[in-house]
Amino acid sequence: MHHKSPLQLVAVVVAFVAFSGVFSIVAAPSDAALAARQQRVDLLRDEIKATDQSIESRIDVLLGALKSVGDSKDSRTKVARMKEDTMTALKRNIEYIQRKRDALVEELRRPTMGLTEDQVKRGVAFFNDRIEKRVEQIIAIQKSLPTHKDYDRYKVTGDSWAGPTYAVNEDYTQNQQVTGYTNSSRKGIETGLRTSIDRLDRQKRTLTSALTGADAARAVALRTEIAKTDALIAERRKQLATALAPVETPTRKIGAREAADLDKAMRTSIDDLRRDFTTLFARYSAFLQEVASLNAVKGAAAKTKMP
Repeated sequence: MHHKSPLQLVAVVVAFVAFSGVFSIVAAPSDAALAARQQRVDLLRDEIKATDQSIESRIDVLLGALKSVGDSKDSRTKVARMKEDTMTALKRNIEYIQRKRDALVEELRRPTMGLTEDQVKRGVAFFNDRIEKRVEQIIAIQKSLPTHKDYDRYKVTGDSWAGPTYAVNEDYTQNQQVTGYTNSSRKGIETGLRTSIDRLDRQKRTLTSALTGADAARAVALRTEIAKTDALIAERRKQLATALAPVETPTRKIGAREAADLDKAMRTSIDDLRRDFTTLFARYSAFLQEVASLNAVKGAAAKTKMP
């Protein structure tokens, strides 16, 4: 068996290191490749921002129109039903956003997506803002529903030698019908806010338990998120008090024809918004993948430049 001398072994090792270095240089991403990936990330971010701003602007206009009007005896409960349907749609939107947010909060505990801590925090903050806005929108709509009024159940319609004649008071009937929606929506909001408080309490306990064994940097991030969760719990309790307060926002009563036109416009706009939300979150998913890929490429490039 032929044995290599020490000098030959050194030469083989040097050659292997040099050969490996060539492959590292070839595999390392070029500045142009990094720039292209960064451009893709920036493009997706800009598209997401533009779509989000368009969605939020249109939602604000729709809700502004809806909460400014109320039912008349002519429209009966048409507006109240629209408001109830809108609140239900906003609640579903909150649930969807919460799932996205919870995935990022979990990323703080167990990183798997390839995102930096700062990227995760910015994502969580964005979703928190959207959830808070939706909750405030729901409460604003609920407050535009009429409260109970003490109308007499019957009204005098005439008088004769036999005594006065009576008929059902239409104002009483109208108020009873519409406040049924008010009471139902208030109960739904109360249940939703209490459920949110319970969920945030569980989230806080989960984050607190994750502090055990966490390194210093991770512990700082977790404590920051715990503090934010405490603030959200306090805000939910404040919103609960507002929702339960017997305060009504003044509205303009509209007739059946105007209510029907508004309902048609709302349905068309909501269908458009639903499609835009699908586009928004498809872009969001692609954005996360691109950001994670860019992070990985940057990490590989940094390693190849290490002495």
